[in-house]
Amino acid sequence: MYRLIHPEDRQELPLRMLFHPAGEGVFLRACEADSFRALVAALLDDPSYERTTAETRLLTRLRLAEDSMLLARLSGLELTVGDRDSPGTVNVASDEPLIRSLNRAGIISLPPREGASVTG
Repeated sequence: MYRLIHPEDRQELPLRMLFHPAGEGVFLRACEADSFRALVAALLDDPSYERTTAETRLLTRLRLAEDSMLLARLSGLELTVGDRDSPGTVNVASDEPLIRSLNRAGIISLPPREGASVTG
């Protein structure tokens, strides 16, 4: 489960992220979620992602990784897609590694430490 929020909203769910980068550290949207799978669903704006099969989720993560590579390329950053964490790689192995690798690439922004609230 996820919900779109304003970054200053009181936190109700355990995970938060900023997404839809506009450049220079500015993000257009914010959400909070109860799981990393729900964060991916928020990125996709598709609540049904949480209920799909493992195969469908993998294919969706691959598509999202390819979109992220294109977005990064527009900013002069070269990314690759893989199933392990490494610098410059979008990790599609599962939902949490995907979210964390997108954070490292600057595609999304997670709070600086676990449990911290997201600020604008």
